[in-house]
Amino acid sequence: MTWQSPSVRALRVSSLAAVVLALGAAAALSSRSDAATPRLQSPNRAEIANAPLAIPDSSLSAGAARRLLVTQPSLWGGDFVAASGETLTILVSDTYPMDPAIAQRWANFLGTLVHGTELSDLTAYLLPISEVESFCGDEALACYSPNRSILVAPGEDPDIDVSAEAVVAHEYGHHVAAHRSNAPWAAVDWGTKRWATDERICARVRAGDLYPGAENGTRYRLNPGEGFAESYRLLNQRKLGLPVTPWLVVSPTLVPDGRALAALEQDVVQPWTRRGTSTLRGRLTAARTSRSFTISTPLDGRLSVSLRSPRGARFAFRLASGGQRVASGSSSATTTVCGQRSYRLDVRRIRGAGSFAVSVAKP
Repeated sequence: MTWQSPSVRALRVSSLAAVVLALGAAAALSSRSDAATPRLQSPNRAEIANAPLAIPDSSLSAGAARRLLVTQPSLWGGDFVAASGETLTILVSDTYPMDPAIAQRWANFLGTLVHGTELSDLTAYLLPISEVESFCGDEALACYSPNRSILVAPGEDPDIDVSAEAVVAHEYGHHVAAHRSNAPWAAVDWGTKRWATDERICARVRAGDLYPGAENGTRYRLNPGEGFAESYRLLNQRKLGLPVTPWLVVSPTLVPDGRALAALEQDVVQPWTRRGTSTLRGRLTAARTSRSFTISTPLDGRLSVSLRSPRGARFAFRLASGGQRVASGSSSATTTVCGQRSYRLDVRRIRGAGSFAVSVAKP
């Protein structure tokens, strides 16, 4: 080893330290510059589970939707074919450097969520969180328009504790609901037919425990539409085999069990579309003046009965559930099934005789 004087060694150490400090300063400056430049995040399916806090969202107003259309020429993106085969529209803020490959990954990410034909109707806007708030409202992480099938969400994690993927998955749950029927209720506010029935949404709304459509304050956490969207996110999380995370986005009373998640999945892949109809028949005479039937109602919704008596005769019906009369008459009646899983229909003879038919339409 060559001997060096202390002064030379000190000079070289001092020079090396200066170089290290300069490099560190340059790296810090570069880091600050990179941090100041938002970039569209490449989605990771596992991040769906990263939502331990609330996901405050809102409905996209008509005015905000019009402003989005005005700014659309400055956005980049367009139609993408997801790996699942559907074509959807993804538009990205020009604040993010243009990178169609990452937008394609978002299309593929959406295609991996449990979905039906509604995916092709989607237009997703991916924006920095400040721009999201300008369209969705202060402190909103996302918003959705059921009338226009527009989803607005952050293209990067809005918070260290909430991922962009979790927000998009939750918001896509609203898109699913908006394209399903839960007549006579709006599925986007009440949840889909089978899920809402399993979760007793109608009965709980009547009891004042849940508030469909609520978007502000404590009632937001008791909004069944939000409960459905969060259950949808959880369904996708479970199907990926990811660990269960705390349920903090909406009320614990809306935590779905396995049966509710199975009902939700069925609503997505095999949507309920309309009421089924059937006909009950019988014959009444002076010897047999009444006839009873049991009508099963596994789903909540509208139940209608229509009696057709034989010519020249007059028959009447009584519809009851749990021993309580629901409706009666000689022609037709409609009632709302709200937790009742069966009804008793009694047809009785008032005068005349002959064969009758009762048309039943139920959810």
